Amino acid sequence: MTLTEIKKYFIDRSDEIITLSLRGDPWIFLCGAAMIDYLTNMTTGDSNRTKYIEFVKDYFSEVNLLYKDFQYQSGANDLPTQMYIILRCGIVHSFSFVPNQQGITNGGRTRSILLAHEKNGYAHFESYTKNGMDSVIFTAEQFSKDIKSVIEIIFNKAQTNQQLQTEIINYVTGYPPILGQFS
Repeated sequence: MTLTEIKKYFIDRSDEIITLSLRGDPWIFLCGAAMIDYLTNMTTGDSNRTKYIEFVKDYFSEVNLLYKDFQYQSGANDLPTQMYIILRCGIVHSFSFVPNQQGITNGGRTRSILLAHEKNGYAHFESYTKNGMDSVIFTAEQFSKDIKSVIEIIFNKAQTNQQLQTEIINYVTGYPPILGQFS
């Protein structure tokens, strides 16, 4: 696959995720979280804790600085870590919104990220502190659009960054994403 074909593939999948965001169910967050995990691997060769957190800081903050700078009521400034533990380790790897003991040991907090939909009156990056929670709300609609923006940033950078372009092509060739076909 060429870089152009790979970009088209990911833009098409991100459009599908945006469409999913309108349904009002949680599946968009599973798809989005899996997409972020793949994008981290595709651009860095790995999605370990450090690389995932750096990916969020580097790419998502270009879309919205709050991905890097959001401050919880407690003063914690660790949203990329919470995304790693809640989205990647929690939703993708454990099928749960609540971090396991290892996640908590590694800095995860229960309900640090709440998932919602704009049609229910919530706003993306809204702080939520009711019932003793110290949370940030992610809305499906904006989260899915932010993922698409990150994809566009990645491929725009790859146009002028030969190392990134090679990393993307090599990763996609070695570990093809879901294609919906046999060849």
